[in-house]
Amino acid sequence: MLFYSLLTIYLIIFTFIAWKDFTNGLFLFFLLLPTYLIRFNLGPLPTTLLEAMLWILTIIWLIRSDNRYQIAGIIKQNKLLFIGITLFLISATISIFTSNNLRAALGEWKAFYLEPILLFLILVTSYQSLVTKKLINKIILALIISGLVTSILATYQHFTGWQVPYAFWQNRNTFRVTAWYGFPNGVGLFLAPLIPFLFYFIVQEWQKLKEKNWFLIAGYLLSAICYLLAIIFSKGTGPLLGVLAGLGFLLLVYKKTRWITLTVSLVGFVSLVSLPQLSNIKNEIFFGDRSGQIRLTMWQDTLNFLKDHPLTGAGLASYSQKIVPYHSQLNGENIEIFHHPHNIFLTMYVNLGLLGLISFILILISIFNLQIFPATAGSRLRDGTISQFPNFSIYLSASLITILIMGLVDSPYIKNDLAIFFWLLPALLLINQKYELEK
Repeated sequence: MLFYSLLTIYLIIFTFIAWKDFTNGLFLFFLLLPTYLIRFNLGPLPTTLLEAMLWILTIIWLIRSDNRYQIAGIIKQNKLLFIGITLFLISATISIFTSNNLRAALGEWKAFYLEPILLFLILVTSYQSLVTKKLINKIILALIISGLVTSILATYQHFTGWQVPYAFWQNRNTFRVTAWYGFPNGVGLFLAPLIPFLFYFIVQEWQKLKEKNWFLIAGYLLSAICYLLAIIFSKGTGPLLGVLAGLGFLLLVYKKTRWITLTVSLVGFVSLVSLPQLSNIKNEIFFGDRSGQIRLTMWQDTLNFLKDHPLTGAGLASYSQKIVPYHSQLNGENIEIFHHPHNIFLTMYVNLGLLGLISFILILISIFNLQIFPATAGSRLRDGTISQFPNFSIYLSASLITILIMGLVDSPYIKNDLAIFFWLLPALLLINQKYELEK
């Protein structure tokens, strides 16, 4: 009873804040992304605190935003992206009915597909006053603060073991932190794509000629260190590689660091494949260790399943049941059946079918196309001046590259906060383009 009383009070306060200033409501929403873990029922319907905040924002948007009627114009300007979104939603809806668990499938459809895309539409069609650099910075700052608190908790867990499930606690040699999430991969999957935005803020402050805020610059650098420590303590190879890829992309784009980055990358790669001292790292990256072998086995099982179900896949929330007849042993050992195949493209295929995979790839192509050739600066980008910082779309690209590199060995979408963050990227891209047009 106390829980529901406190919950009601908070939601009333949140509604008041969002009604008075929609940007503050968005700030709170993104600051509290981990609150999808706070679950409760509204009558017979299960929901989360994050979901409740989203629907409050949706109602306010429907009541107060005149720009919601501009969706037709936005679709016309971004046809490829919205074709991909439409097919993506259609495939997700079809996959409800190919599932063997209708209730769970409806929950995934709502949390991973409908609601994140709804938030995307809210952001790109909201008040004209929201289309400013201030909105972008406010949302990113909220995420960075949320990430900082998460990384501090994860680092504290590393030294104390507080609230770490026993499965990840029992062996100090394999001890992994979990933060709020209850499993280690959740830490890196959330933090890694935020690191490029920390450097976006650092560069913004650094380029101020007379008013550099050294306190903020130091704060962002320390936050980046905290993020990296948390990722290291969670022992996620995918997130670390994602961070390297995202930051490497930024350094390659920037002319002053391009050749240094290429040289260091080449030396690092040659050292990795040739030095015996780095054999453990090489085995981990090239799937030579036990974790890598488990992934290779899982992917082969998934491909075998997809050969028999090439159009429909497994349906939503059904992979772990339908993969059982295809499940293989690893060197005679029965290995765990996971909820998804730990590869973002295989996960999309097995959850949404062939149409879902095609639509997801189409969405990625359209996002990168908008970043490389934005309507606001096509000629400027094509003449080679893209490398001048800070160009916000470059940091969006770095974040998306981080997600995709992690996605080679994990599924950085099938989680409430990760799905919302994924759809935030194209929303911020379109918002930034509107801002550039209005300058």
